[in-house]
Amino acid sequence: MLTVKDLAKQYGDVAALGGISFHISPGETTGIFGLEGAGKTTLLDILSGYLLNYTGNAECDGADLRRQPMAYRAKIAYIPQNCTPYPDMTVREYGCFLAGLHGLGSGKKARHRVEESLQFVGILPLAEYSLQTLGAQDCARAALAAALAPEAEVLFIDEPFAGLRMDEIVGQQALLRAVAQRTTLVVASRSIFGFSELCKRTIVLNKGRIANESGSNLFARTDAKARVRLRVACAPAKAKAAFQFIPGILDIDFRSAPEKGVWDILIDSDGQEDIRAQVWFAAAAAQVPVLEMRYLHISPEDIFLQLTGQNQGEGV
Repeated sequence: MLTVKDLAKQYGDVAALGGISFHISPGETTGIFGLEGAGKTTLLDILSGYLLNYTGNAECDGADLRRQPMAYRAKIAYIPQNCTPYPDMTVREYGCFLAGLHGLGSGKKARHRVEESLQFVGILPLAEYSLQTLGAQDCARAALAAALAPEAEVLFIDEPFAGLRMDEIVGQQALLRAVAQRTTLVVASRSIFGFSELCKRTIVLNKGRIANESGSNLFARTDAKARVRLRVACAPAKAKAAFQFIPGILDIDFRSAPEKGVWDILIDSDGQEDIRAQVWFAAAAAQVPVLEMRYLHISPEDIFLQLTGQNQGEGV
């Protein structure tokens, strides 16, 4: 469906994107996450055809962004963050305007598409209101209706929950889940909040590069993970040999402790069962002196901060 190959963008000496590649299959709702300046908006601006002067390429359902720009743009729609570009237009006028830009013209077919989209997002009664009179949620839905009218194959949305209250985010989540049944949805956000049940897969950007690409929703499944922290008085190789074959272990990381000859070990597990007893017996069998053991929980926020290079403590 959507294939991105070695996309890179420079602003002077700053690499906004450092050559990233990925593929999104049809119907695979994808979240692109990263902190401010990670490259999310730059990426969407390129994929929407808005931003030029980049290297690399993208292809949507066989249409090449560079060689077939018009055919490519006909297959995608884009909602930038806080999108109210024509505040004097009515909701219906804005939908018809975007439909015209996508080649639907201004005839009966275009008007029917707009009408159906307004009904779908629940703001048909507001069709004759100007965009500048709408609240944040209705404005977001007006932009969504206008983007859905051309029936694009891929819909990009930058910060879909920006400016919304908690109760409005819940409603917008439900609407986006319904949208994902109609088109391939790609959302970008600086926060992982609100996306655990929406995205089928995740891509995390850090300083213009992919820090993690998961074939599933990384943040939806992290609540099942667990971490055991050990402090041992032996060489790392001996400890690793003792623990590495325990079922459910995903990773073993060693960090030097303040005391001479002592190491801190972080053991990540899949969380299917508590591994502390197995770790204890394995240490005893291998004669690994355990000075301390703690059970830690890895939250989605912990994972996000690790991938984006932020410092954080270990949450109990």
